[in-house]
Amino acid sequence: MIIKRKIESELLRWKNAENRKPVILRGARQVGKTFIVNQFAANYEHFIDVNLERPRDRELFANFNTGRELVEQILLYKGLKVNIKNTLLFIDEIQHSAEAIRALRYLYEDVKELSVIAAGSLLEVFSKREGFSFPVGRVKNLFLYPVNYLEYLKANNPPLAEKLLNMDLLKETTTHDLLLRQFNEYAFVGGMPEALAVYLKTGSYSMLKEIYDAIFMGYIEDVEKYSNIAKAKYLTHTIDRAPLYAGERITYEKFGESSFRSREIKEAFDVLERALIICRARPSTSTQIPIIEKMRKAPKLFFLDVGLTNYRIGFKEFFSSKTSLDNVYRGKISEQVVAQEIISQTYTYPSLNFWIRDKGAAEIDFLYPFKEFVIPIEVKTGKAGKLRSLNLFMEKSKHPYAVRIYSGKSRIDQIKLPSGKSFYLYSMPYYLLPRLDEAINQFITQSP
Repeated sequence: MIIKRKIESELLRWKNAENRKPVILRGARQVGKTFIVNQFAANYEHFIDVNLERPRDRELFANFNTGRELVEQILLYKGLKVNIKNTLLFIDEIQHSAEAIRALRYLYEDVKELSVIAAGSLLEVFSKREGFSFPVGRVKNLFLYPVNYLEYLKANNPPLAEKLLNMDLLKETTTHDLLLRQFNEYAFVGGMPEALAVYLKTGSYSMLKEIYDAIFMGYIEDVEKYSNIAKAKYLTHTIDRAPLYAGERITYEKFGESSFRSREIKEAFDVLERALIICRARPSTSTQIPIIEKMRKAPKLFFLDVGLTNYRIGFKEFFSSKTSLDNVYRGKISEQVVAQEIISQTYTYPSLNFWIRDKGAAEIDFLYPFKEFVIPIEVKTGKAGKLRSLNLFMEKSKHPYAVRIYSGKSRIDQIKLPSGKSFYLYSMPYYLLPRLDEAINQFITQSP
């Protein structure tokens, strides 16, 4: 089953742009980078791919003077004679060659009519180890993440996806239960393309074990390639334990019930974050733009994919029951999937923040910058007036808008605070996350 990805429309805009720079498609291994480029190649008359895991392909970038000379070498190597104005050159696994990364500059400057896409994993890790930087201003970076809920729904139930894209965001819908059931299924299986394709074809979760095992093993083998033996044990430990702490604030000292020191574990987290395997949300006390991060305070951890997280925790077929996503694993899975959805809405490096009180234990799950506002987002059930941390935030906020994401139906409540001040709380179901910006905009526009 082919799962169409939103990033393909972004690539099509890039193809038609006048000043087209080479694209570096970034993302963790197994999120579908190579597959997407191969699909996108159908928009060209000619497609040339080189894979830099192969030594002979790497040699092409070892000796050239200009971008045109490099293209000529590649064409001769492939035995091709083509019109490069309608040709896509794909350089896969580019992290294996510093020369190839540097060559992107010359391809941009000397062969502007050629479309060039490079893809790789661990690019930031590789560049730091090798001590070089990417051609600033001469490449376009696009980040690819696991399949999101809307992409999943379009593959699994196109009419329901169409309904989601056209429904009124602030009103209840008769398809609420169906959309929520589909979201719960997605939140269980996750968005790793191979696992999701198998699940959509067979409906069997048990068939995914080998796929998830292979993905975890691939990540461990990758980081071991790019680190010395002494550091590999910290990386292996962190990859193995990180999913168990998804949605939780972490400390580096003795992380994951280990005896490891803070410095080594923090370095491991730095590597895995650059590799896009984990994301750390940073705390802030800000209630307005700019969001100023408290770098000395404990961050909150999120893993690459909710399906991998569920698998590592050891969950079985619990979504076949009527258990609310709000309550699964103390609400941590719902935070993980919300973080994943927020990240997937852009093609940029992931950036997440959450709110903490200057003094005390109050905390809000996410801070979401929207236009001139910082919108607090809570992921939980409970009565609208019982969200204590949210009330504390709104006492300080200069605007009256807050969002709660949960399993219930769309609604807007006006909440009166102890000070006499009031604010509006938009409670939105999980399945509206793909339209989060539209929903917030409509909420702000239509609130009194």
